[in-house]
Order: sequence, then structure tokens, then C-alpha cells
Amino acid sequence: MSEEDSEFDPNRDLLALVYSSAFLETFSVGLMLRDENGVVVDSNRALQDLLNVSAVSLVGQRPFDTRWNPVHPDGSPFPLEEQPGMITLHSASPKSDVIMGIDISSRARRWLSINTFPILLDGVLKGELCSMTDVTTRHQEQHVMRLITEMNKLVMQAVDEDQFLAAVSNLLVNVGGYALVAFVLGATDDAPEMIAVHMAGATDYVHEGTFAHMGPRAVGQGPVATAFRTRVTQVANELATHAHFETAWRQRAAQFGIASLTAIPIVLGRRNAVMTIYGKRPFIFDELTVSGLENLARETEFGATHVRSVKQLAEALDGTLAAISRVSETHDPLTSGHQVHVGALGAAIATDLGIDARTIKLIRQGGEVCDVGKVVVPSEILTHPGALTTEQFAVVQGHAASGADILTQASLPWPIAEIALQHHERMDGSGYPLGLRGDQIIMPARIIAVADVVEAMTQPRPYREARSIDDAMAEIADGSGTRYDERVVASCLAVIRAGFNFDSAGGETHGVPQNGANLG
Repeated sequence: MSEEDSEFDPNRDLLALVYSSAFLETFSVGLMLRDENGVVVDSNRALQDLLNVSAVSLVGQRPFDTRWNPVHPDGSPFPLEEQPGMITLHSASPKSDVIMGIDISSRARRWLSINTFPILLDGVLKGELCSMTDVTTRHQEQHVMRLITEMNKLVMQAVDEDQFLAAVSNLLVNVGGYALVAFVLGATDDAPEMIAVHMAGATDYVHEGTFAHMGPRAVGQGPVATAFRTRVTQVANELATHAHFETAWRQRAAQFGIASLTAIPIVLGRRNAVMTIYGKRPFIFDELTVSGLENLARETEFGATHVRSVKQLAEALDGTLAAISRVSETHDPLTSGHQVHVGALGAAIATDLGIDARTIKLIRQGGEVCDVGKVVVPSEILTHPGALTTEQFAVVQGHAASGADILTQASLPWPIAEIALQHHERMDGSGYPLGLRGDQIIMPARIIAVADVVEAMTQPRPYREARSIDDAMAEIADGSGTRYDERVVASCLAVIRAGFNFDSAGGETHGVPQNGANLG
């Protein structure tokens, strides 16, 4: 071996190669070299272009410090000591695919996938090689999809359009990370000025007159008025220097931590509006971000329309059920109010059982029409003054199946028709019309069965005076686990002891008629 060969040190030569700028430039991915103290030694052109900096400005620095505003994917600060490069320098272990957001001068926030590798010489850590890949597009697409997914959940939970839009505003602030969100509604004959509604975030920024000054025709030149007037999305990425923002408005925006905005035209019902989203930093509304937010705006329009339609259908259902209830009570006025009482107690029991709000409402509605089948029972049987014959009682029992047929033909949602059919069934099979047992009876019908018994006993009927609530409680307690579902009985007893009464729950309180058949 020659003296020259003996001086060959593969570790040192490899290190020299790695530290060679020419070697770094052979890679299209951004590369950065740091020494053992975390100070930048070298970088390639791909990294300089990615970070929008010069090679000279990087050398001797310790990225990414607070000047870059580094953040985790959830938006929380990413301290220097927790960043992958520093961890590698402290542990001599590589880190893979760590996602970090950084702010770059005159650009929107970029999201990087960072990989770091220790550089060792004779087993001693001499530095770290860091590769960076721009994953901003992937991150923003995932972010928008998350917002849309969460918004779709809001559609299913909302009870009206106002609640839905308020929830969307909160979502964009709390999950989206924006400073302020406001839906700006255009003027109408009844409301001659533009107004901001359904706001979240730095709402104090929007004081009285903020949008009204634009006038009923949105004649202002700012981005919100322009978006409203032209129906084209507007972006203002640097409000501090925006040509159409007066000094006072610039100062106010700075006061509330607002640096940029995008105004996206939408339609809410028959009213033009603008979804205005304000950013905490300048240059956050790049083309990709705005495109994603425009997609979200379209989903918001669809969601608002869906919520509005569902509410209209619910109101139509309420009207249909009210009409059905009135028809049955007109046919049997002596027990008027009975179904409303049953529905109210049924809803109270369902609430105590922890049933979801939508089903509770349907249980209430099912109770309010559970006896609609009485319309097929002859009036002379309904008003019979004494005990019914076997044949007459068979006719009475038919009201359950007849009611279910009527409600089924009305295409009402589950379990309204099923409640009418099963609310006289008993857990031990002693009920009618089908003699169902146990789990064959749906829970909503078991609830209404107990509520029906309590109401029938405690309210006056044509052939008897009302019995006490204690008598009714004793009846259902005696039948708990046999005739009645024991969980339902326990909840019924609990809500009555907690103060439930029919007089405050809706319906009418009636005097004591002198005759009539017992259908309760």
C-alpha cells in the first residue's frame, strides 16, 4: 500500500463530498447542511428557491427560528429545540417526514416535509443533512377536506339556517385558524343596508356601520363591496397597503390582528351574500387556498339550502300531524288533549332515558297521533256510557291497526306509524292488536304505552273521575318488567317525581263528562 493510499480516509473524503456545493446541486429536492451547533453551512439552489432566500443569507443562520413563525400542522408553535434538525443533532438519530409550516416573505405559508440525517466522522457527530419537500398542496387539500367533512356534520346537526351559518363561522375560526369570519347579507326592501351576520372570531372589528357604509347597492371599492357587486371572489393579501383601505381602517385591522381577507360571493336562499374570511397574516390567500375556500363556500350554500328544506319539511310534518290530531279529536271530543299529554310525557321519559333529540321529537309526535285510528270507531261506541261488549271492544282494539294504516299512507317517518300500531302491546304478550312480546315491541312504543296508561288514569274520562298520580305510579310500578318495560317505568317515575305534570306540558285540562268508552 502506498503512502498516498495509507492517507486515504473514506469517512473524511465522504464528509468532504457531502460538504461540496457541487454535490448538493445534483439534487432537485431542497438540501441544507448544518454543523454540530445547528448553524447552516451550505444549501442548494432547490432549497433557496423553496424558501425564497439567497445562499448568503442562510449561511451562519439557525433556521427555523421565530422569524419564520414555524408551526405544527395544528397551528401550534414549533419551538426550535423540538424541530427535527435539532433533535438529530442532540441524539444522532434521523427523523423522517416531519411536517412543519413556515412563513416566507411575500408568500403564503408553506408546508414542508422534513427529513434529517446525522453526519458522523469517526463516530463523532459533525453535523446534519436536512432535506425538505414542499407539501403545501397536499396539506391545503387535506385541510379543506377536513373543513368540508366537519361542515357536513354541522348540516346534519343544524335545526335552522341561522344556526348552521353560525356554526360554519365558528368552524372556520376554531378549526380553520382564521381571524374572523362574517357572512355579509345584501340589502332588501325590508333591510335597506348591508349587514354582517353569523360572525365568529375577532367580531369587535365589525362595528355598527362597517358594511352599511357601502350602501344598499354595495358601491364601495373595497374587496367586500366589489365581491358583492361583481359576484367575483376578491382577495386582499396585504390590508396594510391595500389601495382601497383608508388609514383608519388599516389601523383598525392591525388593532384586531387582521392582515388579509378574501370575500367570496354566495347565495343564501333568494338573498345575495358574501362569505368574508379574514386572515391573521398577510399573503395567506394564495390561489390554491382560495380555490379550496370557494369549494367550501359552495358546500355552505348547499348545506344552508338543505337545512332550510329540512326545516320546511319538518314544519310541514308538524302541520300534517296537527291536522291529523285535530281530526281524531273532533271525532272523539270527550278525550280532547289526551294525545298531546301522552306525547309530552313520552318525550320526557325518552329524554330521561338519554335518547337522541331527533328521536325524542318523533316519539312526542307519535304520541300526539297514536289514537288517530279512533276515526274508524263508530261514535256510539266511543260515547257508550258503560262496559263494552266483546264485539264492541274488538272494534275499539281495531283503532291501533287502523291508525297505523292511516299514518303509513301519509308517508310519515319512523316510528310514528309503528307507535300507533304497538302502543297497546304489552311486554308479556297480553296486549293488542298483535300480542307482541318483549323486544318485538319497539322502544318508542314501549315509552308511549306507559305514558298512555298514566295519562288515561290521571285525567278525567266520561265514565269516571280522574285518579291520583300515586294510583298511576302504583299501576306502572306493579306492571314493571311484566306488562311494561322496566327501564321505561323507572324513567317515568323519575320524571314525575321531578315535577312533570300535564297542565304545564301542553294540551287541555277537561272537566268530567258523564259517559263514554275507555280507550286510554
